Amino acid sequence: MRRAAILPALLLLALPLAAQEPVKRSAAWDANCSVCHGDDGRGQTEEGLKKKARNLADPKWQASVSDGRLTSSIQRGHDKMPAFGRKLSAEQVKALVAEIRALVKQGS
Repeated sequence: MRRAAILPALLLLALPLAAQEPVKRSAAWDANCSVCHGDDGRGQTEEGLKKKARNLADPKWQASVSDGRLTSSIQRGHDKMPAFGRKLSAEQVKALVAEIRALVKQGS
């Protein structure tokens, strides 16, 4: 009898997890960032592993970099990351910086 009561309780606990939708990334992220950094920002894609893409969701790393550095890296490139300054508007770059910051908050 106890087993019969456990299953419904477990299903109720799992409902909030099932109801969470994956985070939708911006069009700028999808077009320019996801190939290396992935949807979660961790850099575990095939291309990201080849290029040793930074884990943008790492809270320690994020605490160590300013928004200015992120902006500069997006605009001018960094290591193997290409520059996007001519491709993206200032507003798009600012939005990408906010999206990168949100990776830690979302636990991605």
